[in-house]
Amino acid sequence: MLVIQGYFEAGKFISDTPVTIPENKKTIITVLDENIQKTDQKKIWNEFREAIEKSNEELPDYIPRLNLTRKVDL
Repeated sequence: MLVIQGYFEAGKFISDTPVTIPENKKTIITVLDENIQKTDQKKIWNEFREAIEKSNEELPDYIPRLNLTRKVDL
């Protein structure tokens, strides 16, 4: 038996993880009494973009590349 968690939004089931359900399988859906706490990703990205646009911080012309594998003595 396969158990898939997710939620309903705009009349569609959205699973927590990608899943493939084989054709012609008998399916039972259980609707729980609890609601999910969903973040509005579009709103969050818009707020981030607006904060960047309102910032008066100047970016340098050149940003050096990082070498995360290089060992550095501190």
